[in-house]
Amino acid sequence: SPTLIDFTNGGIYCEGEVVNGLVAEVSGIPDFTLDYTLNGNPLSISSSSSSIDVGSSAGEYTLNVLTDNYCTTTLNQSQTIVIHPIPDIPSLGEDAIYCSNAVPEAIQATGSTGSYNWYVDDALTELLVTADEYTPDVILGSSTYYVTATENGCEGLPAEVSIIFEDCQIIIPTAFTPDDDQVNDKWNLGAIDVIYPNNVVSVYNRWGNKVYESDKGAYSQRPWSGDYNGNILPVASYYYVIEYNDNTSKNKTGIVSILK
Repeated sequence: SPTLIDFTNGGIYCEGEVVNGLVAEVSGIPDFTLDYTLNGNPLSISSSSSSIDVGSSAGEYTLNVLTDNYCTTTLNQSQTIVIHPIPDIPSLGEDAIYCSNAVPEAIQATGSTGSYNWYVDDALTELLVTADEYTPDVILGSSTYYVTATENGCEGLPAEVSIIFEDCQIIIPTAFTPDDDQVNDKWNLGAIDVIYPNNVVSVYNRWGNKVYESDKGAYSQRPWSGDYNGNILPVASYYYVIEYNDNTSKNKTGIVSILK
């Protein structure tokens, strides 16, 4: 009677990997016929070789009957090939630009039921962390992060997102002319509320009396117009204090002058 010596090469693969076909090693007198099922469906293969290539498609293979040139043997050996799909490219949201003093938002990876790997190189060799989100380090310039999803041990293609940190500075005018001519009427501090969202600006006269204080993080909504209680102050120099309140920047002090 013919004999099944070995039945090998079952395994788990990721989509795109080279699958080793199942091989049934048999002995007997050629030719051979091997009856088997793939996921319950009956199939048959004939071969003159004692190494029979059974197949490489995903599924459960069960050998049932081996026949050589003269005799038949009943079998009951199984092997399984599992091929997992590659996960989709994760979703990361938009690129972002921050000032160097800002606290960046965590980047969220979505779209997979598995895990996410964060890399700093497009070759995916420098792993930062395995997590659903990552908060970028504050590094001046542009940094690109590459994120892959992994499901059932299979890692997909990366998504990428760029984060830029700029050395933002505000321009503090040393003088302005609140004469209601629609030119330079207010002490304009630019994008201070964007760069320093917790700022408080205070202005004092030469005797140390406070003549202006902004609402926290809202200077641009009510910038100083050179007035106090609705009255334009006289031409003079005034002392200001800008509290950035970002836990890193020192308060800024100086002189601003009202001119005609």
